[in-house]
Amino acid sequence: MMKSLLQQAHKFFDIREGEESISLLMQLYIFLIICALLIVKPTVSALFLSQLGADNLSVAFIIIAVTAVIVSYFYNKSLEKFPLRYIIRATLGLFSLGFVIMGFIVAFDWVTPFFVYLFYTMVGMFALLATSQFWVLANVVFNVREAKRLFGFIGAGGIAGGIAGGYITSIAAATLGNGALMILAGLLIASCIIVFERVWKTRVQTLSRFKRKERATVSTESSVKLIYKSKHLTYLAAVIGLGVLVAKLVDYQFSYIAAANIPDPQDLASFFGFWFSTFNIISLLIQLFITNKILENTDISVSLIALPVGIVLLCLGLLVFPELWIVIIIKGLDGSLKQSLHKSAVELLSLPIPASVKNKTKTFIDVVVDSLATGIAGFLLIFVIKGLDLSAQYITAITIAVVITWIYIVFKVRETYLGTFKESIMMNENLGNSKKSSSRIRENMRIIFQSGSEKDILLMIKRLPEVAHPSIREDVLKLLDHENHQIKAAVIENLSYVTKKPQVKVQDFIYIKDDELIVATMKYLLSQDKISHQFFEQYLNYDDEFISTAALLCLARESEDNPRLAAKYNLNLRVKVFIDEMGNKGGDLRVSEIARVIETLGYIKRSRYHEIIFRYLKHPNPILKNAALLAAGETAREKFLPILYKELEDIAFRESSIKAISGFGNAIIPQLYKKYKDFNINAKQRSQIPIIVSKIHTEKSYRTLFKMSQRGNFTIRTKTSDLLYDWRKTGVEYNITIRTLKSMISSESKLYRELLSCYFSLRIVERSKLPENKNVSLSIKTSRSHLIQQVKSSLELNLKRIFNLLALYYNPEDVFVAYKGLKSETKDSQIHAMEYLDGLLGRNLKSLLLPLLESGLSAPNQESTDYHNHITLQSKEDCIRTLILIEDEPIVLKVIELLKFQEDNYSYQLLIQASDHASDKINEAALEALKFKKGNLKSA
Repeated sequence: MMKSLLQQAHKFFDIREGEESISLLMQLYIFLIICALLIVKPTVSALFLSQLGADNLSVAFIIIAVTAVIVSYFYNKSLEKFPLRYIIRATLGLFSLGFVIMGFIVAFDWVTPFFVYLFYTMVGMFALLATSQFWVLANVVFNVREAKRLFGFIGAGGIAGGIAGGYITSIAAATLGNGALMILAGLLIASCIIVFERVWKTRVQTLSRFKRKERATVSTESSVKLIYKSKHLTYLAAVIGLGVLVAKLVDYQFSYIAAANIPDPQDLASFFGFWFSTFNIISLLIQLFITNKILENTDISVSLIALPVGIVLLCLGLLVFPELWIVIIIKGLDGSLKQSLHKSAVELLSLPIPASVKNKTKTFIDVVVDSLATGIAGFLLIFVIKGLDLSAQYITAITIAVVITWIYIVFKVRETYLGTFKESIMMNENLGNSKKSSSRIRENMRIIFQSGSEKDILLMIKRLPEVAHPSIREDVLKLLDHENHQIKAAVIENLSYVTKKPQVKVQDFIYIKDDELIVATMKYLLSQDKISHQFFEQYLNYDDEFISTAALLCLARESEDNPRLAAKYNLNLRVKVFIDEMGNKGGDLRVSEIARVIETLGYIKRSRYHEIIFRYLKHPNPILKNAALLAAGETAREKFLPILYKELEDIAFRESSIKAISGFGNAIIPQLYKKYKDFNINAKQRSQIPIIVSKIHTEKSYRTLFKMSQRGNFTIRTKTSDLLYDWRKTGVEYNITIRTLKSMISSESKLYRELLSCYFSLRIVERSKLPENKNVSLSIKTSRSHLIQQVKSSLELNLKRIFNLLALYYNPEDVFVAYKGLKSETKDSQIHAMEYLDGLLGRNLKSLLLPLLESGLSAPNQESTDYHNHITLQSKEDCIRTLILIEDEPIVLKVIELLKFQEDNYSYQLLIQASDHASDKINEAALEALKFKKGNLKSA
């Protein structure tokens, strides 16, 4: 029964194996800290109000602010000289001793106004330093994903401590007296030292030396400078500061009205103790039953914004109904949410910050920013109450204004929170920032254009459409004088991006004997209105066939949809002249000139030339054959398709074949999809079909690629999703609904779970030390090992497809960074990537993907014992049955290889089933395996 309850508790609070001890120790630590605080805080508050009155609270706030700055300075200097462990232990010891001394002073009635201010300041410093140190320690002990799961449970210890401390004060104040309560608080803090040492030895001391140094190290740079340099730290400090400012304004209203109605110090201490404890009960319930659910299932901004939105709405009510009960509700909301949901969310904001920076700045922010906000509240109260003698409604109005600013900052810190995770991944994985400014890219272009290699110059020219700007025009135009003709051709093709003015010198390139350059030149000249009308007259009749054939090809292209232009310049007659010359054993034509004539035939669209195209499709010269392939594509005649498909198998003609087939346009897509689904076509042909479809660049081709990414062998499916990703990355946007995306990712996620389950199931079988496993033949062990490796590879491909699909809806760069982080061998990068995705994805996709990624992402690189508790394992038989039904030929073939050597009855059934597969390759493998097994039976 007890074991069952513990299992239920583990499941409810998401505490995993090995985390119970450290979670309870950390919970006890914060329990003791907050219990002590809630004993001394109401005691000292009551003492302050009875001795000095509520009007002097503003003075106390300012004293605390000044003290915090001084304490923070010496504290930061100590961090640079002494280890974090010693500083935390010394801080707890000093506060323990201080509270015991305070207790004796109060008990013997030696209290003076000086001691009252001293005690109030000391409690304020304890509240800031001790709790801040606890959360610094928590950041050292837990990583981001652990923190998100466990902070809610651990934080409940602090709230429980608040309840206990408040009720102890409420009950014991009248009997024991305030002095005894302070001594009790000192003893509780002393016990914290014991718990702290246990936590350090249990969790921190067991880390590797490098990891311990990494987590406990402290930056030597100034805290102020570190905060100033980081947007995230700046906004984090603003969130904390504004929260404290609002809390102090609310606290003043609550204390002022309570003191006005309850003059007796003992009764006032009991009143505060009761309400503080009541608020903490509400806070505990929120922390135990709501906080984790909200943190795990919503964006972090939801957790951060709940408190300020609630306060601003209640403050608006207070302006209309200035009653005590509304002030109590406002204080209750602040007291309950601030120590539960809001506190956990704020602590999560610190997690992506590097350890050295976090250890240096967190206490500074918690102490100095908190205290400065307290001081600002003090100045506001002095100005409002004493300076202008204004009513309490003005405090409410100021509170509303501050809360609105607070809400704005929450949204800004949410952006920097995710950005910090992204920056961390990019830094750890050496990913360059692709979002460089256009001006920076242009500056790099200038440098490369002037002194870069030819290869680099060509790469930069290709990027001109992205960053085209008049400022780089002269640098680009200078490249027209470059000695490399390929660079000249590339510049001509991209001239329109930097200038609309015709470049006269380009016309001279007509006479340079370079095939690529002359075609680019003529295309450019045709695009210029002032030149095109003279173009054909000047070059079609040119004596040099090198120029005239290039002009002929350009005329054919231009007149494809303009028969009047073709008739005007006698295109058909000119083509016939060149064909006759080619028939005369090529005449004086060079190979490149013949190639241009052949390509021209494709634009003519006359069937009488098809025989010539067919003849050159069989020509031994690859240049002429490639030209014939392009011509065949331009005809868009189905009779050429068998040859075009066949040439996909030869890498020398693949590029031309792809271009030719894609030239058929949307009309060819249904046939391509039908061939893609055919298991028995040549594998090389099938692998090129998605590339052909992607070259068509239409809505229909995009939808077809979607369908292809869900069918076929995993390798081809992944390459297809890569093509979709490439389209999206280049800025192509086609509509995809979140419902469609979720459906596709759900399908891939289901497949991933199945593969993961089979992977671990087979690994466990492989490593089994049972007697029957020792008698397994070498053939079975080898084939099983091959199958495991194939499943491992399939898991990697499956994950890649999931992220390619995500990139179709979300920013491709963000998705790419998350994917690289998840694939990293560094655990921190994996954890940061998970958290980055948590903020990036919508609620539906988050709930679908994150559990899957967290349970099995690194599975292929981990021992099976690390992850198999989070997935459903299968028997050996069920695993094989699952894999043989998967639509991936390599996996099925590996399964058949294993079944071939197994002597189980079910292996015959599965092989017979596989022998009827749509794939001939699988059929043959299954029949061969059955034949092998029957041969073994006969010999036996």
